[in-house]
Amino acid sequence: MMQNYQHELSLIKDLLKKNPEGMSVTDISKALNKNKNTVGRYLDILLISGHVDMRTYGKAKVFTLSQRLPLSAMLSYSKELIMVLDHESRIIDVNDNFLALLNLSRKDTIGKTVTYLSPPDVDVHELLETLTTRFEEKEDTITFRVKGQGERIFKQKSVPTVFEDGRKGFTLILEDITAQVLAEREIREREERFRMMAENIHDGLIIMEDDNVVFVNRRIAEITGYSFEELWKMDAVSIIDPEDQQAVAVQIRKMDLKGPGAELRMWILRKDGQRRFTSARISAVHHADTRYVFIVLTDITELKVHEAALKESEQRFRMMAENIQDGLFIVENGKFVFTNHRIADITGYSKEELSHLRSADLVSPEDHEKIESIVKSIRPDSEKPGEFTLWINRKDGSRRCILGRVTAALHSATVSTYITVTDITESTEREQALRDRIAALQKFIG
Repeated sequence: MMQNYQHELSLIKDLLKKNPEGMSVTDISKALNKNKNTVGRYLDILLISGHVDMRTYGKAKVFTLSQRLPLSAMLSYSKELIMVLDHESRIIDVNDNFLALLNLSRKDTIGKTVTYLSPPDVDVHELLETLTTRFEEKEDTITFRVKGQGERIFKQKSVPTVFEDGRKGFTLILEDITAQVLAEREIREREERFRMMAENIHDGLIIMEDDNVVFVNRRIAEITGYSFEELWKMDAVSIIDPEDQQAVAVQIRKMDLKGPGAELRMWILRKDGQRRFTSARISAVHHADTRYVFIVLTDITELKVHEAALKESEQRFRMMAENIQDGLFIVENGKFVFTNHRIADITGYSKEELSHLRSADLVSPEDHEKIESIVKSIRPDSEKPGEFTLWINRKDGSRRCILGRVTAALHSATVSTYITVTDITESTEREQALRDRIAALQKFIG
């Protein structure tokens, strides 16, 4: 039908070209000396085929020549893959990007029915099967594999098209979104791996985004006794034991989260009223304009109880060690790590001074070798303690005779040597005086 009016249609287009501001039906009919109804039908044909545009001013309709981009230009400069087909799915035109995907030449495609294409490197059955139903504007996503390139993903859009001769067809536009989809897929996989890790660690984990909680793991619910739903609605400070809240608030204000982070230790109150001692390691990072705060919460109640028991045991040991009549040295790696008050009385040195001394500073070289030999022979599994008797040099220059007993114990990887000493100076001197008298008496009798 359009071919029958080509001359009249060309006249109208030439007329509108000379009058770019636009013309009404009345103006065109007067200029061409044609009936208004006839001109109106011609304009409808041009409007449907996309050759003219129409604007309405009140009741008047003003027509202008359509400012269309030539199809060939769109095909050449577009980064998308474009194929134009007629109503029988024959290829009218195709751009180089689409040809590169199919690995076909223009000669292999133009005028061919698309379902009969046989691209050597691409399995496009999904694409080809959908082309016969594309006379409605529609968008979807298709995926196929390209030989040597792997998976390719495209956003597919079908646009109804009217050709200059009035025939209908459609334009197929493919946008390559492979990189975007693969990146999103990788992000989802990373998020899944993160969630698996976060849900299986022994510590509780809280992630905050600009002061809003965006993630908590199951361990947090186990430590606090609250459900996820209850935790979302709670103020985080409310689970802290009231006795610790003020101190924790002060510590938080002093924190420098720009550095490697900080650690808080505090008592919390579980939902069931139990108190648990926890360690909260807090750090923050900035990404773009968003501040992320990561809180790793560890229940260290058992450690706290163990530390308290250890401290109590140490206090009992110190109380016993300070009240026995014998002096006590504890030696580790050749140094005195503990001395009681009785040792200070015997040697004349303060406990502080003794912490900087070695056994060689208190005895003669010969006696030091004797002690070293005994200490080396005593192991944690030795059945009997080692013993020695020798004279030591006091700080004031006087000498005292001591009886020493040596035992050893293994703590972690360190051997601790325990040396208890008894001041036997007086008894030794009495024995020596007695021996001297007996010797003198024997000499006198003899």
